Amino acid sequence: MNWTEVSIYTTTNGIEIINGALMKLGIDDAVIEDSSVFEDFLHNETLNWDYYDEELAKMQNCESCIKVYLADNNQGNSLLQEIYKFTDSLKNENKDMDLGRLEIATKILNDEDWANNWKQYFKPFTVSDKIIIKPSWEELAEPTDGKLILEIDPGMSFGTGQHHTTRLCIEQIVKHIEAGMEVLDMGCGSGILSIASMLLGAKKVTGVDIDENAVRIAKENAALNNIYEDRFSVYYGDVTVDKDLQEKIGYNKYDMIAVNIIAQIIMGMSFTFPKFLKKGGLVIASGVIKKYVDDVVGNFTALGFEILEINDSEEWVSITARLK
Repeated sequence: MNWTEVSIYTTTNGIEIINGALMKLGIDDAVIEDSSVFEDFLHNETLNWDYYDEELAKMQNCESCIKVYLADNNQGNSLLQEIYKFTDSLKNENKDMDLGRLEIATKILNDEDWANNWKQYFKPFTVSDKIIIKPSWEELAEPTDGKLILEIDPGMSFGTGQHHTTRLCIEQIVKHIEAGMEVLDMGCGSGILSIASMLLGAKKVTGVDIDENAVRIAKENAALNNIYEDRFSVYYGDVTVDKDLQEKIGYNKYDMIAVNIIAQIIMGMSFTFPKFLKKGGLVIASGVIKKYVDDVVGNFTALGFEILEINDSEEWVSITARLK
């Protein structure tokens, strides 16, 4: 599959505005190139370093830019048109604000070429002293000491599990899952939370994602771990508006929901959680920035959840709650 690299040229002030607009479109992962990032690094007195790479130094003179990667398919092309629309709106509605040239450049990337560039940075790592997450192309050099092995090949549009939010979510799954549970993975992406749940004893897992590539990639990753459709079902669509999709997922049947997105989207879909969970079922929500914790807690409480745990790693938080 090919991918479209979309570069939006702006200013430091425009980065946050554009990133917010992208998140409203459901695009949560972006690469930011901005001279202020280099300046923050250079003058951060808490960091100890002896030298920095010349490539990093180039950032001090770079034009601010935010990049996203879209699948070269109908969904990706539709998102690209939406990006063109909101940048045109920014030009027309913010003439008194310095947002730079707001021009868009696109480049087609081949999946294999992209993979060769990033695979060198994805190495096996351990989560919660229970699971070793390893890329499918890496061999383990040391004994596993009885740990579960989760193999993954995330593809271009999904994470590897190394981010704080994924670790927080898996740590809570390890703590609360019981053999025979049914789990719903909302926003399943690469399928990493689904696979972890099954390796830890879940009887069956259902995944759902608004990215149509998720269905293919999640199934492929499950197969790497000898997990197939008799235990793992994946659906494409928006559970907040698609009643048929909700029925396919199934009402009041899940012991646990795992969701690792961002606070606004978690709250936007949270009204469906009581529909899918059994009474007493758990929701493990990660991807929440600290400043939104009270909002998510209030949202869950209003829906009839009891907050069991709040855990954090740097600026990221996971919330574990039980449906009363």
